[in-house]
Parts: sequence; C-alpha cells; structure tokens
Amino acid sequence: MTQSFEELSEEELIQPTPIPPRWYLRWKAFTLTKTAWLLQSALIGGLITIIFAIGFKILPLFLLIPSSALLALLLFFSFRAYHELKEQVETLSREVVQTSEQYQVLTNNLAAAIIIRDGTGNPLFCSPYSEVLTGYSRQEIYEQGDAIFSQIIHEDDQELYRRAQKVAAYGEAFQYRFRFFHKSGIEMWAESRTVPILDDSGVVTSSLSVLIDITGTALYQKQVEEMNKDSQDFSYMISHDLKAPIATIKGMLNILQEDKGALIGADANEAVVHIENATRRLDQLVSAVLEYSRISNTGAEKEPVNLSKVLKDITTDFGPALKAHNVSFIISANQPSVIGEELRIYQIFSNLVGNAIKYRATERALTIEINTISSPSSRWITVTVKDNGIGIPAEKQSAVFRPFYRAHRDHTEGAGVGLACVKKMVEKLGGEISLKSQPNIGSEFTIKFVRAA
Repeated sequence: MTQSFEELSEEELIQPTPIPPRWYLRWKAFTLTKTAWLLQSALIGGLITIIFAIGFKILPLFLLIPSSALLALLLFFSFRAYHELKEQVETLSREVVQTSEQYQVLTNNLAAAIIIRDGTGNPLFCSPYSEVLTGYSRQEIYEQGDAIFSQIIHEDDQELYRRAQKVAAYGEAFQYRFRFFHKSGIEMWAESRTVPILDDSGVVTSSLSVLIDITGTALYQKQVEEMNKDSQDFSYMISHDLKAPIATIKGMLNILQEDKGALIGADANEAVVHIENATRRLDQLVSAVLEYSRISNTGAEKEPVNLSKVLKDITTDFGPALKAHNVSFIISANQPSVIGEELRIYQIFSNLVGNAIKYRATERALTIEINTISSPSSRWITVTVKDNGIGIPAEKQSAVFRPFYRAHRDHTEGAGVGLACVKKMVEKLGGEISLKSQPNIGSEFTIKFVRAA
C-alpha cells in the first residue's frame, strides 16, 4: 500500500518527490551488508565447528569432505551474492540521488506553481513558484490551508475551483481557467490542471494541481475579442446605416433621370451623372469594407484542397476575359493538394488573375503563369503567379497589401482592398504571401500553402 500524504512527516513534506532520502538508502545498504556479513560468519563458524568436531572425533571422518565442500560452495555463492547486491544498492542509490536532485532543480525553477492537496483540499506541498504567482509565502499557504485559495480566487470563478476539487476527488482530471487576486491586489489569470493521486488500490488520497500564469495571454485575448466586436459593430453600422442611404440616393437619381431628365436641362443632367458615378464608387467602397471585415472576422475551414480543380475553375470562369484580351494563360501540370478552404483559395487566385488582367501593359500581349514548387521534404507548397504587366514601383510594394491602398490610382477604378483581402485569406489558411515586381516588366506573387498529407 502506498503511503498517503496525511502520514508523511513535516520533513518529508518538504521533499519535492516521495523518493526515499539519502539516510534511508545508506541505512538500507548498511543493513544488507551486515546481513551478508552475518551469513558469511555463520558459514565460517559452521565450517570451524565441523572441523573441530572431527578433530575430537565427534563427527565421523567420512562426513568431513562433503560437509566442507557444501560449506565452501555456500560461502562462494554468499560472497558473490553479497557483492552483486552491494553493487545494485550503490547503483540504485546513485540513480535515486541524481533523480532527486534533478527533480529538485526542476521544481525550484519551473515557471508554474505545483500544489499537492489532501482529501480536504488543504495544501501539503507547494513549489517555490507558488510564492511568485500568488504573492504569499509557502508558510502562509500551509498555515491558512484551503481558505487562502477561497479568498484570492475571483468570486465569479469560485464554482470552477470547487468543481475541479470535486472532479479530482472522483478520480478524474479537470482543466480550467480562472481569475485570482495577487497579494498586491492585482487581478491575474491562471490556467490549472488538477489530477487525482491514487494509491495502489485505486483510492484517491490527494490531488495535484499545476498552475500557469496566463495573465498576458488572457488580456491579449480579451483585447482581440473587443477589437473583433468593435469591427463587427462597425460592419453592422456600414451595412445598415450607409448601405440604406446609398440605395435611396440611387433610387432618387433613377427617378430624376427617367421622369425629370427632359425638364432639368443639360447642365443638371451632367451633375446627376457625376452624382451617380460618385454614388457607385461609394457603394463599391462600402462593399469592399464589408468584404474585408467579413474575411477578418470569419475563421477558415482547413481541409485538403486540390489545386488542379481550383485552377481549372479559374480557367473556365476567366475564359471570356482571357480570350477578349488575348491572354496567354499557362498553368504547370500536376498541381498538388494543400490545406485550406476551397472557396478562399479560389478567391485568392481569382483576385491575382483579375489584377493581372486589369493592370496589363498595352504595348505587349499579356502572359500569366502559375507554377508550383514542391519539395517532398518540405511542409510547404509554393505557388507563384507571374505576369508581364505594368509592374509596381519598388517604393510602393511594401504598401500594396494594406487595405484601401492603390498603387495605380489613375489606371483603373477600385477600392484598394483586393490584395489586402488576399493577404488576410492566405494568413487565415496558415500561409504566407510576398511580392517581387519591376515597373514595365511585371509582377510575381509567391504564395506558401501548407502541404496536405
């Protein structure tokens, strides 16, 4: 039966592990040595007694040889067993001492609080980091017992703490996050995993908890959640508070043109056209903002996607535009599968191909090449999309992935969020995107996707 923590002395509780102390191992080795010595002494004494008995004719002479041989054999095996046992004990002693010292170093330097509690929840052992995490000394924790945790844990998380103790008492592990107050009064976050400690018969004797400080992570996550909520509120405001007036303006302009166009004169009609164009651009901008916000706030499913199928769809859908502009569209054969979401990967290539057509050079026929670089030893699939269009100046290349930035404002209309959306989608899929470009030569986008198994 394994000794329970309630039966340990105060000196033993200070030890970070139930490994026997050095004095016990030395005493055990001493006892085994003395036992072997006594056995040898008894055998030697027996041999002397036999010889003495024969010398005084107490034992017949014909019994001397077998008795002496038997005692000699026993003596030989006794000596050998003694030395083997001694070596084993010394080896075990060294290993246990080394393990104990290593465990002591680990416990003293681990950036996590390790707490062992008895069946009633009172702490039996606390690692040194418990003082850093809570601000209370280990002596204070031992003296106050379970009450100290009830005092410092946030009132809204008390139920979680109690549930963890109950679950551990039933022999199950429990992991949770909770807020607590440092001795200085600062509110902090910790993540705890509590597991039961069982004896040889499977009875829960105590519990072990490992607590990690996650205050920085929790606060950052809270900030991200607040930013996402603000972004969602902003998107809601745009979609409802701006979209509706734009639709009203469009409707009123149509009525004005159809019903009053002949009455308002040429100058007024020209002003109506300018208003209509401005309204259309505003509508495009609002739609682009909503699309960027939607991509930013929506997670991506990750599953194997066949690039050959996606690029085949791109070829089909852009067929009329490729033909109309006499584009040479080249795709390397045997495209692999990557991890991602098919719709988003389609949108990535659709945007890049669309941009290549939009920003083509007028003095030469457009060529778009999509090549794949794959290495069996790499976890990445690299895809390049290269064109011979007008290119992007070096000083503007670092900004092209920013939302609402347009490198060629006078070339064509647009909201400037296309490449920002592409970058956001690639990152959502766990990949990377980069750009190399030269004015009047062309651009090359390099995308890294995670390889599908």
